[in-house]
Amino acid sequence: MISQLTAELQEAIDFHKAVLAEGSKALVGYDTAKAVANVVLLSEIPTTYDKRSDRQVNAGNLLLRGVPGVGKTFFGVILSAISDAKFARIQGRADLQPTEVVGFQMINPSTGQLVTEFGPMASAEVILLDEINRIPLKSQSAFLEALQDRTITVGKETYDLPAFSFAIATMNPVELGQGTFPLSEAATDRFAVIVNIGYLPPDQEEKLVKFDFKQVRLNPLLSKQRIIELRALINQQVFLHDRLGKYIQRLVAATRPYNPETEWRQHSPSDLVERGVDLGASPRAIICWSRLAKVWALLQRGRAEVFPEDIQDLAPFVLGHRIWLGPHAAAHGLTSEQVIRDVIEQVPIP
Repeated sequence: MISQLTAELQEAIDFHKAVLAEGSKALVGYDTAKAVANVVLLSEIPTTYDKRSDRQVNAGNLLLRGVPGVGKTFFGVILSAISDAKFARIQGRADLQPTEVVGFQMINPSTGQLVTEFGPMASAEVILLDEINRIPLKSQSAFLEALQDRTITVGKETYDLPAFSFAIATMNPVELGQGTFPLSEAATDRFAVIVNIGYLPPDQEEKLVKFDFKQVRLNPLLSKQRIIELRALINQQVFLHDRLGKYIQRLVAATRPYNPETEWRQHSPSDLVERGVDLGASPRAIICWSRLAKVWALLQRGRAEVFPEDIQDLAPFVLGHRIWLGPHAAAHGLTSEQVIRDVIEQVPIP
């Protein structure tokens, strides 16, 4: 029996529709990408221990991959505007220092006191890490604590990020120039989903000829506190059957090849995984997928219950950055998209 929609769940659906309409003012096309971005925004994904039970830890970070000029930056602008959140952008570059991200401590020469100067990561509620793969590894590591634990460490002190904290990172898949630093497996796994942003269809690109950013005005749609509350309500009120939870686990497990070095001694039902994948999805993918499926079922399908197709719809976004192909696979033209499709086909629906 399908669960009934409560007033709170209907409020979340109405908010989602309003976000898509409002976002269309600033960004032409990309309807699916906008929908996924808002699904991540409304997902409560606790992936770390927090001794403060009253603090909402949400790890629903968003990774956008696309060529320059397709509007990736506007996802951050839109989501901060509709929630009336403080927005900050960090531009990736090869000489970016960790202190420019989280902050630093110094002695005030006039008072002799230790002063802490915070970076944008400490105060921004929606932060855009633009071209994150142009940031050197030592500065990439400065993001990891914030993306996972929603805290930053400056000197010897650890500070909480704002209660409403959402990170978006962009990266260019066509690395024609020098000075790029591929994200590590640990860094990529901190993002709940990846969305590939391609070129628009010709009929939508034609709309850009007369598009005027001066006429764009984005309005706040919901308070930050209410968004936090809706995250918890969706997780509590949207039903995910235990058998579908096991289905998610089997899908994630099927992305991993047999490998005694990682203590994974099961063979995948997908031959493509066994032949071409070096590293499959992590346990964190299970946590993200189960929470995202609830929000997707509600916002995209208008249901208070998760169906198998909701889980399958999200597979490319949850797994796309968590499947690491071996060099031999790339040489034979194997892509992560092909692997994901094969995993979906080989794992039976309960």
